Amino acid sequence: MRVLIVTVGSEGDLQPFLALGKRLLAAGHDVTLSASDGYAARADAVGVPFAGRPTWSEAEFQENYRRIAGSKDQLRQLSDVIEFLAKEQRAAVPRLMELARDADVVVNSPLAIGAVAAARAVGTPHVAVHHTWPLRRARGYGPTNIDFGPLGNALAWSIVGSGVRRATDSRLNPVVTAAGLPPWRNVLFDASHSPLLNLIAISPHTRRHDPLFGPTYRTTGYWFLDEPEYTPPDDLAAFVAGEPPVVIGFGSNNGFDAGAVTRQLLTAIRGLNRRVVLLSGWAGLGAEDVPSNVFLAGFVPHGWLYARAACVVHHGGAGTTAAAFRAGIPQAVVWLQGDQLHWGRQIARLGAGPAPRSHHALDAGWLRGAFDRLLGDGGMTDRARALGAAIRREDGTGMAVRAIEEVSVAT
Repeated sequence: MRVLIVTVGSEGDLQPFLALGKRLLAAGHDVTLSASDGYAARADAVGVPFAGRPTWSEAEFQENYRRIAGSKDQLRQLSDVIEFLAKEQRAAVPRLMELARDADVVVNSPLAIGAVAAARAVGTPHVAVHHTWPLRRARGYGPTNIDFGPLGNALAWSIVGSGVRRATDSRLNPVVTAAGLPPWRNVLFDASHSPLLNLIAISPHTRRHDPLFGPTYRTTGYWFLDEPEYTPPDDLAAFVAGEPPVVIGFGSNNGFDAGAVTRQLLTAIRGLNRRVVLLSGWAGLGAEDVPSNVFLAGFVPHGWLYARAACVVHHGGAGTTAAAFRAGIPQAVVWLQGDQLHWGRQIARLGAGPAPRSHHALDAGWLRGAFDRLLGDGGMTDRARALGAAIRREDGTGMAVRAIEEVSVAT
């Protein structure tokens, strides 16, 4: 079976698809991953064949992300995301059509609208993947991922869905027509769904399968990319070798004042009497001098670092949250946008961390209280450990591969 995998976004959006690609290759299938050209080296490092396509540079991505995340207006955030996405996806369509013609099945992330248009244009079946939550009417949550009850959720989906369609169809349909197809109605929602198979790459222990999804939706468990070849620098290895440290990092988020946030973090850490690993991320946290009990690091694989940590404070990205769940450590979320608030609330609902905090309201007092709870609440620690043990028993990528094989044979 020839599988084309297409994803859009940052490192956290890439990793689950690298994990799937590795597992498909191990099962004897031919795999090609199409993502931003900047990720060619990442794909090569884990042995997944890569096909680049016209896309934004990392500098463009960071600048647009900074503008989007820095806004408090969610409608403006959505507008900026769609404008940025539509430009990239329209340019990618010709290349994606070439790749889709040579594939037996296309597996795509929800925002890879160009991949869906290309697959439909050339007649190749496509499988949708949801590694945050399905952008689809549900009984258990509304479109902003808040549960208003069954009736309230139905009303919210109708109202918000209509507004999103009016705001996005005109911008996204040029992606569809670039593939030679007539315009679609409700492009954003339609492209995130496959009539064949929809894989929810989330643990059922962290998010229940919604009864409205139907038989084409399958919750597989998380898709983790293990990188056992990682060898840490000697100073980092020595730093984490003793008492498990606190880890702090906001990943690819950069829509905030890094200097101000660093000062809040250092104020909260003062007197904590605990080692701390501070991940600088795209925002450049820790640019000023840090005390001796703080280790300032760049990229460190979460699978390696979280397994050695006591707890973590992060931005609430789906991949980062999943890694902390798997490690079985308590976690607290300082959210900026998108699904991050949702995952912060899920962590609190599961008893694995405190309620989330917006980065606009971040202060040293809240941070210190979060550290004290994460390190001192035995019940929270026990719940996080139990959740981690359950997730480590799952085989999300294996279930996904079997599901793709089943529908490919059927078609």
